[in-house]
Amino acid sequence: MSVSCNEPNLVSGAGLLPAAVLAQKIGLAELIEQRVRLAAHGANGGTKALTVVGSMLLGGDSVADTAPLQAGATSELFDQIRAPTTIGSWLRAFKWSNVRELDAVPRELLALAWASISVRIPNPCPAMACRTAATAFS
Repeated sequence: MSVSCNEPNLVSGAGLLPAAVLAQKIGLAELIEQRVRLAAHGANGGTKALTVVGSMLLGGDSVADTAPLQAGATSELFDQIRAPTTIGSWLRAFKWSNVRELDAVPRELLALAWASISVRIPNPCPAMACRTAATAFS
């Protein structure tokens, strides 16, 4: 059985929408462009990384699994989507030092995500409330 999504206005993985909006809002592609310096195939590294992330969110576990992102309106969730062959060349260009550069991205991403929250939550458990909650459930 084969399922395909070729309607130009449909997104095959609706769960991608929140992730794509968040990635664009906090500038994930730009952050990867700044941090990861590949000797070859380094152009548009942020776009290529978002293609891999989108594929993983849809359950992809290989380079070939990036192809469904080009179906329907899914490609419009991200700024651009790269072909599986382009992603394969990009991934093969990684050296150990590039992996370490990419490894630094989640820390900055978390800081950017936290900074993008407009409403700060006050301390959820002041000392008195914690004692009250502890006695109520014991």
